[in-house]
Amino acid sequence: MSDDATTVLVPAARRRRRLRRALRASVFTATALLLGAVGAFAVGYAVWEVPDPRAVATGTQQSIVLQYADGTEMTRIVPGTGNRTMIGSLHEVSPAMRQATLAAEDASFYSNGGFDVLGIVRAAYAQLTDSPGGGSTLTQQYIKLATGEDEHTYTRKFKEIVLSAKMTNEQPKDEIFKAYLNTAYYGRGAWGVHAASNAYFGKLPRDLDASEAAVLAGAVQKPTENDPRVNAAQAAKRWEYVADQMLANHMITGEQRRRMAVPPTRERFAWRGEEMSGPLFHIRERVLEELERDGLTARDMHRDGNTVVTNIDRDAQRAAEEAVAAMTEGRSQNLRSALVSIEPGTGAIRAYHSGDREIGGFDWARAAQPPGAAMQPFVVAAGLMRGHGLAETYDGTSPHEIMGATYRNSGVDCSRTCTARMAMAEASETAFVNMAAKFGPAAVLDAAQRAGMRVDTGDDGRRVGLGIATGDYPVSTVDVARGYATLAAGGADHEPRFVRRVLDRTGNEVRSFEPEPRTAFGDDPEMSRDVSGNVTESLSWSAWGTNWALDGKRPVAVKSGIAQFGGSPDEAVTAWTAGYTPQIATAVSLSASDERGRPQPVVDATSSQAGDVLTGPTWQRFMNAYLADEPVEPFPDFGPVGRYAEPSGVPFPPVTTSVPLPPLADR
Repeated sequence: MSDDATTVLVPAARRRRRLRRALRASVFTATALLLGAVGAFAVGYAVWEVPDPRAVATGTQQSIVLQYADGTEMTRIVPGTGNRTMIGSLHEVSPAMRQATLAAEDASFYSNGGFDVLGIVRAAYAQLTDSPGGGSTLTQQYIKLATGEDEHTYTRKFKEIVLSAKMTNEQPKDEIFKAYLNTAYYGRGAWGVHAASNAYFGKLPRDLDASEAAVLAGAVQKPTENDPRVNAAQAAKRWEYVADQMLANHMITGEQRRRMAVPPTRERFAWRGEEMSGPLFHIRERVLEELERDGLTARDMHRDGNTVVTNIDRDAQRAAEEAVAAMTEGRSQNLRSALVSIEPGTGAIRAYHSGDREIGGFDWARAAQPPGAAMQPFVVAAGLMRGHGLAETYDGTSPHEIMGATYRNSGVDCSRTCTARMAMAEASETAFVNMAAKFGPAAVLDAAQRAGMRVDTGDDGRRVGLGIATGDYPVSTVDVARGYATLAAGGADHEPRFVRRVLDRTGNEVRSFEPEPRTAFGDDPEMSRDVSGNVTESLSWSAWGTNWALDGKRPVAVKSGIAQFGGSPDEAVTAWTAGYTPQIATAVSLSASDERGRPQPVVDATSSQAGDVLTGPTWQRFMNAYLADEPVEPFPDFGPVGRYAEPSGVPFPPVTTSVPLPPLADR
């Protein structure tokens, strides 16, 4: 061999030796890295815990659903972090929704080991090039959502892979799929497929068809951009992709794909309550207050995803809103109205109108206001509790000086021998003031409080005066309705309640509420029944002087009138109509205030107009609507108290109603 050949071969040998050393080093490094990765994987597998779907669900803020008494949804209270309502089984989700989810996110879900090697390579490339894309399996996505770790680092991705593999080994695929569907964010503040199906389509997830499912499955990638109400073109493009993937993975047939079309969705956030009325907003607030008093806080219910079944009757609530709207339409904007309807014998609040149509406005139904003539039945009750019957006489003339003050009737004058029946029928304030003077104002206050009414007598502890008889001391519309419901229930008082039952997220009952009755007018239930029965009779006679007879010739007890503004019988600070049948008791109030909240006279509510124009027709319209399908029932029997029969020769107003009352001698 020549020197030239030796010269050529020596560098080549050196290159081969360097290549062999580099190869050995590479193999060693790769082996070390592989062993390190395997070791790290083993350590991570042993140390890191898979997020428990049940624990995630327990710690999740879910919506509180409010239902009407018939089980239909009224509204839902969405937590600040968005709505989450959990499904308990994949059977609660339509096959189309499950297929669309797999087509959009992970078609190999049921066969892969929790992660996809090619997907990892794609994700690594995306990380290096700072480009969009990724390769997460559905299991990896659940891990990311459940842990809240979403930073773009290799460490996070490695942990995600380890936990995905561990979860796949430890839990059935169906449980992992359910966990994902409960955790994914679909936009519109909706977490989980249950909330999302309502947010987009007003449906339960089991009722979603393939076209609707493609919208939801496609939304998860970019929840805002893929919302049809935000970007219709982008949403349609994403929808096409999901639908085509369903076809490519043989989840639907070609014919089914041709029939699919992008479906319309609800307005964004309509499902969260932005479309609710002012009265429904206040019902929601009162429900939360009531439950908190019962030891169920909003925080607890958001955690558990409770459903609250209220006592509100859906049709009755609609009738209340329509009746109040008719009363105030075309009138002064400063009018403040309220209507509350309570079921006697249970305390269930069937309708609640707070007066303000705007969400977040003032709740006039629980605002204490002078009840005026609506207090008069409890003046009579105070006398009955002390043995003073309906036929006892009082001076009902006007003007009339009583205990150093002058009183005037806003209605017609009664005689000097005005019986309690006559006083009730003719709204004789002076007769009622004379009753209160005889029984004592404290006795009238006691009778009202026993019926469940909270009367505002002031913060200074002043002694109650004769103004209790003319309704000068404020009472809320809720409490007036409660007091009248006590009379309708034969003297049994029940605490008014908005809530009937509370259910867990699977529909099982957690709590139920049935108020215990309390004997109102004394300790003897029979005596309480007799007192309330006599008051009911006086209110039945009161119906003679009004036009508030109800359809079907129903027995009815009703009182309509005003509270005088500044002592003037020609101006009203409030106008009221309250009354009942055996099935329902309802109070309607109307007041007025300026922009600073200062009381103003109620326009069109003078002494002669208070019932005829305003609250009376509203009460009558609501009651007729509520009772339209209810049987006609008589008031319960009762025993006369004290002097009962009208004195001979005392004139009585002629019958002006289609509901005739039998002669007193026959009653």
